[in-house]
Amino acid sequence: MKMNYIELGQKALSRLKSTAERAQEIQAGLLREILYENRNTEYGRKYHFSAIKDMGEYQKNVPITFYDDYDTYISRMIDGEEDILTKAPADFFCISSGTTGEAKYLPLTEKEHQIFYLYACGNVFGKVREYYKDLPECEVFGKIFQLGEFAKTQMADGRMKGIRSGAVYQWLDRNGEFDASDYCVPKEVLFPDDLEDILYVKVRFALAERGLRAIHGVFVNRVVGVMEYIYRNWDMLLNDIENGEIDERIAISEAWKCLLKEKLPPDPFRAGELRQIPYGKLRQGMISKIWPDMKYIQAIGGKAYPYYTGQLNQLKGSVPVHHFVYGASEGIFGVARQLEEPDAYILFPEAGFFEFLPLAKAELGSQCPLYLWELEVGERYEVLFTNHSGLYRYRMRDVVEVIDWYYKTPVVRFCYRKNLIINLAGEKSNMEQLEEAVKQFACRSGVPVKGFCVQEAEEKGLPHYLFYMECVGDTAADAESVLEDCLCCHNYEYNCCRNMNEIGPLHIQFLRKGSFERYEKHLAEQGVMMGQSKLLRLLDTEEKKRFFAAEVKRS
Repeated sequence: MKMNYIELGQKALSRLKSTAERAQEIQAGLLREILYENRNTEYGRKYHFSAIKDMGEYQKNVPITFYDDYDTYISRMIDGEEDILTKAPADFFCISSGTTGEAKYLPLTEKEHQIFYLYACGNVFGKVREYYKDLPECEVFGKIFQLGEFAKTQMADGRMKGIRSGAVYQWLDRNGEFDASDYCVPKEVLFPDDLEDILYVKVRFALAERGLRAIHGVFVNRVVGVMEYIYRNWDMLLNDIENGEIDERIAISEAWKCLLKEKLPPDPFRAGELRQIPYGKLRQGMISKIWPDMKYIQAIGGKAYPYYTGQLNQLKGSVPVHHFVYGASEGIFGVARQLEEPDAYILFPEAGFFEFLPLAKAELGSQCPLYLWELEVGERYEVLFTNHSGLYRYRMRDVVEVIDWYYKTPVVRFCYRKNLIINLAGEKSNMEQLEEAVKQFACRSGVPVKGFCVQEAEEKGLPHYLFYMECVGDTAADAESVLEDCLCCHNYEYNCCRNMNEIGPLHIQFLRKGSFERYEKHLAEQGVMMGQSKLLRLLDTEEKKRFFAAEVKRS
């Protein structure tokens, strides 16, 4: 199938506006539909869905849940049992380790795919069309450079499984009908048979396409990583384009080499065109220099990605960024309000049934959660979510801040996850505080921090924070005291614990160049699909700790 960009984009924006104007009505109706449809499932009978008449009764009779509450149910669904959590069958099992812990499976139904396609995909095209409203359609949309690939992995019985961002593409191609002509790579590159590092393959096809109009990624770090790969290997790539060859240093299978030689014959004209760009000036505005017709980049960035957002701003030139969606394996909750505006997501009422715990009172049982239309600008809340695939009053542990309203639905920014904290003596440093401290550290020291992660450590009986940092350039001798001061500024409780000597001075171990890239390759070698790779922050397993300890710079 070939996407009709204009039609899908218009439908998405129209549906968003219509439902946002009637948020309370849509939410109430959606909950009734979910409860009615699933009233005869095992879970529905257990909690008497058929007797629940309104939202208040739902909150009173159905408990707030975590993943462990569903583990046994989902295992039975994987084994083929039906009518467990949902009447609709699960046709996809989303593999997610979240940001910590072992991989877990979350079922997805047909409804979830439809929602992703309309709101996540459609909103991008609708907002891009709005941005370029004075240009003809043929100048706005064209070939897409899709940075991820969607290997068709399956459960034992043939049902689909994979990462959340790839689910919609596997769903669209269930019957082999997905039209890959929208993309700059052949279909076999989008849907590879095996998990293998094929970045070189994708880059070769992308560089060959002068008229590329869009880059689609999930997070900005992946976009920057791909462009840095092109920059580092510029001469090699241009030589290969010119001669139709594959450099001997490239480690790809024979099948991929045969595909490249078949699809990409020698192209001295394109190689010569790219050589006209002076390498010394390539990096600034690199994307628009290589692809002068580029119209937008899709990638989530913002406050949580300060280094990579800054790098992308240098690389993209005047090309605008659509910051895609706010979502997780459990669901897609919000869509970016407009291009070039990070950290601003419209929560759409058809995503699922929302509830919110005010952050100051978010302990279970402390108060009745609020509804979507009851929130206040400037306040922070923890998200509870009922989706279309069998999660009921699921505690996401996401903390969001309401920054505005879009008609009668809130616009939020994601702040941090409550379960991603480091806590030695009650100070509870969350990822937002750590990221802000490292950002301030980079500003004060004048040394960009490409990546960091942190773990608990102990020395002489006193616990302390151990940071691993990959910096761009040399750092001063007082780096640890500067970071200490920054963290004290961003977490008052940490400052108190330090003053009381309950926590020892933090330590920094500086990493070798490319450490985080090597970690991603390490995951890929273990079969982890990297299409929605997030920045690692918390070292919560011995395997992660060993990896980064081995990456420390040796003087």
